[in-house]
Amino acid sequence: MVLPFKRSAAAVAVVCALVGGACFAQEAGPQSIVVTGQRGTSAWVRAESAHVVVLSDAPREDVARLVEHLERLDSLLRVYTDDYRPTSAGPESKLNLVYLNDVRDLDLVAADRPANGIALFRDCTDGTQGFLVRTAPLAAIDDDKLVKTPLDEGLSYVSEAYARHFLYRHTDVRGPSAWIEGFANYFAGVRFGATQMVIGRTPPGVGRYFYFLDQGHRYNLDYADILGPRPFANLSDTRRRAAGVEFEARSWLLAHYILGAGERRRKLGTFLNAVHQGAEPAAALRDAFGLDVGDASTALWRYRLQRAEVMRVEQPPGPRPEIAITTMSATSGGFMLADAALKACPAPAQGEALLRTLTADAGAVPNVEAGQLAVNRARVDWGDPAAALPWLEKTARRADAGADVLLLLARAHLKLAARLDAGARAPHLGAARAGIARARERDPGAGAVALAALDLSLLADGKPSPEALDGVLTAWRTGRDSRTLARAAVLASCYQVDVPRAEHILRTLENDVRDPATAAWAAAFQRRLDGGLSLADIAAEMRLVPGVGGFSEWTIDQVSVMRDVEYNAGLEDARGFFEQQMQNPDPSKALLNPPTSR
Repeated sequence: MVLPFKRSAAAVAVVCALVGGACFAQEAGPQSIVVTGQRGTSAWVRAESAHVVVLSDAPREDVARLVEHLERLDSLLRVYTDDYRPTSAGPESKLNLVYLNDVRDLDLVAADRPANGIALFRDCTDGTQGFLVRTAPLAAIDDDKLVKTPLDEGLSYVSEAYARHFLYRHTDVRGPSAWIEGFANYFAGVRFGATQMVIGRTPPGVGRYFYFLDQGHRYNLDYADILGPRPFANLSDTRRRAAGVEFEARSWLLAHYILGAGERRRKLGTFLNAVHQGAEPAAALRDAFGLDVGDASTALWRYRLQRAEVMRVEQPPGPRPEIAITTMSATSGGFMLADAALKACPAPAQGEALLRTLTADAGAVPNVEAGQLAVNRARVDWGDPAAALPWLEKTARRADAGADVLLLLARAHLKLAARLDAGARAPHLGAARAGIARARERDPGAGAVALAALDLSLLADGKPSPEALDGVLTAWRTGRDSRTLARAAVLASCYQVDVPRAEHILRTLENDVRDPATAAWAAAFQRRLDGGLSLADIAAEMRLVPGVGGFSEWTIDQVSVMRDVEYNAGLEDARGFFEQQMQNPDPSKALLNPPTSR
């Protein structure tokens, strides 16, 4: 099965207009922002638009600018991926994001944050959540200054992280890594004005690396490495840090070369399909674009210096995004980050610590809904689900109960049912079924709801129901960014004896070198599938709970890395200079009258 191809006339027209600068935006009316809230507010706000829900403790005006930027970026990414982005099977769930005003708060979400980690997308059973960081106030840019105004470094990382995750969420592209990183960095330089946008600018970290090389410093990689399976093999730790940014920079250059011209962009699907089917990326690059990997470094370097263009064009027609902003009460705001951390599948020690902290903090303010939601989420995941039922059941009875509360209630009942004998499960199973049905009404595209429905059918009936299997597959076709959902979609396809679809998803998982655990499971299950599996075998695999924890997709602060690289390069140059002077002293610089001490 190949990656699906389609070409809508409207999308093609927009892409052509992007390259030619020939499309015209409608008159940009005032941005529609609805603000609700209460007295005694905290710094935390909730902003919702067509595709995202953002929780943030950043200034409200920056949150509004961020959400508008993400909505415009999302629309642009859909245009650029139209040839290989499968059609959604239904309404999409909104992506949950947390926009942090302090990068140190990332440590409260992920204790294993890598050095210079600046953004995180966390894939968990309950869905994917993104954590982005504000590094400076966001300023509006006039159309005539889009090309020259220095790029906001923090917004570049936000755009990079969102674009990278867009590929995981909406396409089957999992390789090569050079394309995923190049795509993400290409859109890191996109900026939007009032009626125009700029595409093709060099992101700050990438530009800093190219300047570093232009000063005569040595490079570590060529495109055989960039497109190979182990680009950093045989590099020391010091050189590997520089090579990490070099990988991003050279990947950006390759993406700019492909996306910067319509004739090459039309060949992109051929390249990605070949890689998906198992071709070596270097061979696929040669066959699709006529670019031999041995000549790529020279050809692309020449392209950067002579032909890489920055395009300032009219934005596609359409109204400005509508954004609803809700302010949080002073007591509610303190629970926002803790609740987000709980939804990011924390390590056991962190989850248990959050339970202890929230039990005390939320217990002190029993009437604060945000605190009760957080502590009862902690009880369901890390404590006694029965203790969470009173508050969850009371809140679920409200007509405006959201999918999050309804699904959490269903999961609590499922956990309690699993502990009982089959004859005693009926009340919990009935309550879980009702909660899942109402959660599906609120958020029909949610993968977490589909997974809960599958768990319910396995527990209630001993086998997956047709409705549960269809729900999993529909959710997977709507959002592909959950490894747990992809695994369930493989098993659902096998149970429905749709082996080609199962093998397509397995190949997608195997191609994802960033998640070796899931790739290993996919390879092992493919071997089992080749040997033959019964329906009982497949149902037994469905009952297995994946390991605790989720998949972390990090964005790295390239500018900070480059500061370290430049510092170390300066030390190396100084060391070399002094060693040369020691071996070959210059007589003209000798002291004729050496100083003496008294």
